[in-house]
Amino acid sequence: APNPSGHVQRPMVGFLAIAAACCLSGFAGVYFEKILKGSDVSVWMRNVQLSTFAVPFGLLTTLVSDYEEVHTRGFFHGYNALIWTVILLQALGGLLVAVVVKYADNILKGFATSLAIVLSCVVSVYAFEFQLTGKFVVGAGLVMASIFLYSKPPSPTASFHSRRV
Repeated sequence: APNPSGHVQRPMVGFLAIAAACCLSGFAGVYFEKILKGSDVSVWMRNVQLSTFAVPFGLLTTLVSDYEEVHTRGFFHGYNALIWTVILLQALGGLLVAVVVKYADNILKGFATSLAIVLSCVVSVYAFEFQLTGKFVVGAGLVMASIFLYSKPPSPTASFHSRRV
């Protein structure tokens, strides 16, 4: 059905795309955890290995979409201190994710990411006058509840019933 701007929306296609992305993200996270924990390779070396696959795709995308701009002005044209800060923070964040997954697990990384998003939004309320909505409050509550329930030790009766006899 078209919306006021005239674009046709397909909610089911959007839902299926999000569901597929969630499943693929989960599988990728579990596989990444298996790779990190299944070998004695350092986090640094594993990140170098992973980047050997990512960098060519990034360069290919740049060539396809911005070849003329890069050819005439150079790859780093327009980079300023803010851009370099974002690049540095992204690099450090990637290393931090690898360390968390190696020494904790993928589920904990997901909770840490979710909590970071919630805390960033709360800080945005005070720093940038971000307006909280009901959906945000419900979502933040679900994130907090899931973290609490995941970290809560199992009850003695639950572990008794789950044992095989």
